This record gives sequence, structure tokens and C-alpha cells, in this order.
Amino acid sequence: MNWKSSYPEIAWPAVMTGNAAMLAAVTRQYDASQWWKPEQLEEFQYRQLTKLAEHSLRTVPFYAERLKASGFISGKPMTAEIWRRLPVLTRDEVRDHGELLQASTYPPYFGGTSTANSGGSTGIPVRVLKTGMDGFMWQAAHLREFAWNGVDCSLEIANLRGVASFLPALSQNPNAFEDMGGLITPDWGQPATMLWKTGRMGLLEPTLPLAVQAEYLIKRRPGYLIMRPSGLRLLLGYFREQGVILDSLRSVWTMSETVDESLRELCREIFGCPVFSNYSSNETGYIALQCPSGTNYHSVSESSLVEVLNVKGNACKPGEIGRVIVTPLHNYAMPLLRYQVGDEAEVGPPCGCGRGLPSLTRIVGRLEDYVTLRSGEKRRVHAEHYRISAIRAVREFQLVQTSLETIELRLVLSRILEDEDKRSLEALMQKAFGSYLEWAIVIVNSLPRTPAGKLMQFRSEI
Repeated sequence: MNWKSSYPEIAWPAVMTGNAAMLAAVTRQYDASQWWKPEQLEEFQYRQLTKLAEHSLRTVPFYAERLKASGFISGKPMTAEIWRRLPVLTRDEVRDHGELLQASTYPPYFGGTSTANSGGSTGIPVRVLKTGMDGFMWQAAHLREFAWNGVDCSLEIANLRGVASFLPALSQNPNAFEDMGGLITPDWGQPATMLWKTGRMGLLEPTLPLAVQAEYLIKRRPGYLIMRPSGLRLLLGYFREQGVILDSLRSVWTMSETVDESLRELCREIFGCPVFSNYSSNETGYIALQCPSGTNYHSVSESSLVEVLNVKGNACKPGEIGRVIVTPLHNYAMPLLRYQVGDEAEVGPPCGCGRGLPSLTRIVGRLEDYVTLRSGEKRRVHAEHYRISAIRAVREFQLVQTSLETIELRLVLSRILEDEDKRSLEALMQKAFGSYLEWAIVIVNSLPRTPAGKLMQFRSEI
């Protein structure tokens, strides 16, 4: 498959210079490398890891002893055996030793530095120093996502992530104007505008009433919608309850939270379009993108090494669930070697699409998604979330462990539960927790979000 058949072709500039030309070149490379065989990708990654390890050995004392103890020798290639002996880097270590992880120097062509903050959903705040090169690789992965989703850049986007995150860009854009409580910008912003002429982008706060959100979308008739899955579920429920129609959408793009099959089905039913999701973190950038041929995810192997490890520290096989370990290949300002992001994922088999990029069947959730028993034992929270979501009266839900003996299913409803719904929920809770916890179903008016705006499906109050 050649590059022109994969990426949108809308008003390419006759002459591109600087970052735009580099970005165009990288997108061409990405279009080729996605079809590499797994062994070719692995060879590429270990060449990058060798360079990163050499740099870390010279400039980051925190890693010097770790790398030497693992068997890495300057001037010799990094191998899979040596890499597996390198200890996993935890969030606690990044939080507690952040400055010790920063390189004393790095090549100037990696660009200036910026700080990425994270921790809104884990409770462990971390700050990571990143270079301009990290941002550049993020842009390249973002354009790959456009290509895989078959995006038409000439259409308008409605972005319901809020206005605040776009204020720096908006301050430089005098052509933005207000509309129905939101803002309209003349284009999508970078990286799309570095290569193409785009349609407009509408920005709206996700905290506005559902009626306002719906009215806004019906008036603007965007081709694409960007928002968090929890907000999308509420919005879809509103459209269904009110019997209103929005038929302009080509697809909905989500981020930050997991997407289950019930949400995908609901979006197809109400908006008549698919949901495309991705997997990323502030510390590492893009980790995986949804395959254009299905709902599994492909690692962005050109910019990071993604490992999924079991409790013994060995690589999980297809169908197994383990903790996600990510190594960004281009962060030379603050290398994160085998960084445990705090999530779990299920490894997938080789994808039928033919791409050599590793596959993840699903992002399961956070490592903190375990109930704790009085004995000290931890058990994974597994309550068949898709069955809860399938009950139409349920707008939002959250499982909350309130003590070592009790857990609650808290529900925000759009209407009173029918008897059949109650029986389904009671059976689900009994099956999931009845053998070791007392459980209750509690109706609430709203559910709390994290500071980052996420709705966590499990939370512990212990």
C-alpha cells in the first residue's frame, strides 16, 4: 500500500519546509513501517533501544547501575535477554526520583523541553520532562490515526473536551468566534493544518447540559465528534430519549477512558457511525491506535516499545491479561525505561489486517481496579460492565468499595428501573461479588470525575 492511498490528500502545499516537510516524510515512513513483519519491527526497536540505553548510561546516573547489572555494555547492542533483566520503572519511582531521571544533556536536535503532568486517574501524580521530538512523534501518530479512520479533513469537527485546553492556541488565533456557548475556530489546528487545509472546529464544554450539547451538534452538523466515552454515553442516551436525530457524523473519536462494545453498538444505533478510540498517556504519548479493520488496538511501535507482562514478569501470550510497560524511544530528556503506566491490557493474536504492529484486544483497566479483602487478598473487579451499560435506564455507573466487606454499584438513571432491570443488576452483582463481599445497588444524582475529567468505573474508599 503506498502513502497516497492511505493519507488524506487535501490541498498539499506546493512547497513544505521545516517541521511540515519532516512530518510529511515521517507519515510516509509510517505508512510503510506498519506493514513490516514483526521481526523487522523488533530489529528496528532494539536498534533504537541500544541508542537510548547508551544515552541513559552516560547521562542518567539513576539508570547506570541498573543497565550494568542487567548486562548492558557500552558499545554493545541491547538484546532481548538484557532488556528483560532491566527492572520495571514504577510510577512511585518517577514521582519520588523525577529529577534523578532527567538526563544531564541530550542532543540539541531533539528540541526544547516541556513538562507533562499525569496522575488524575491513578492518585500518583508524576511529572515527565519531554522534548520537542516527543511532540513531533505524537503528531505523526495522530496523523496515522486520521489515515486509519479515513478522515475527510474538509469537514467540521465538534470537540467536546472543553475550551480550556485549547486556550494557548486560541490566543494566537484571532479568527475564533463564539457560538451557542462555545467557540468556533477556522481550522483543526496542528498537526492537521501543517499539511492540509481543514474545515472548522467547534469547541464546547462537556459540562454543559445535554440539551445544550445536542442543540449545538444539531445546528453545527459536524462530520466528526471528539469526546470522552462517559460523556458520549450520556449524550447518546439523551438523543434516544428525546427522539432527535443527528445524521451528519462520519465517526466519533474518544480518548482517556475505555470503550466497550455496548457503547460502540449504541453509537451505531443512535448516530449511525462507528467509534474510534486510542490508548495514550501524558507521560509516554500514543501507546496504541484502534485498527481500521476492527476494534482491537495496534501498538505505535515506531515511537515506543510496548510490553504486556504477567505476574512473573514474562511476556503475556495472546488472550492473557497483564500490566502494560511502555518505553518511549525518543525521550532523551528524561528516559523512561520499562515504565509501568498503571494499566492492564489483553494481548491479541496477529491481526487479520496484515499489519505487523503488535495487537491488543482491549485495554482492561488500571492496576488499581482490584477489591481488597480483610485477609489482604486482592481480586480483580469483574462485573461485566457491558451488561450494566446495556440497561437503557442506566446513564452512568461506578463500582465503589466502601469497606473491606462491602461494595456498591452506584447508578445515575434516566428513568426508574423496571423489575427486569433490577433482577438483571442483582444477578450480576451476586455473581461478581456475592461469594466474598456484601453488595448494594445505590441510585445517585451524579458521579464524581477525576481532576482530569475522567469517570472511573471502579473506585475504592478504603
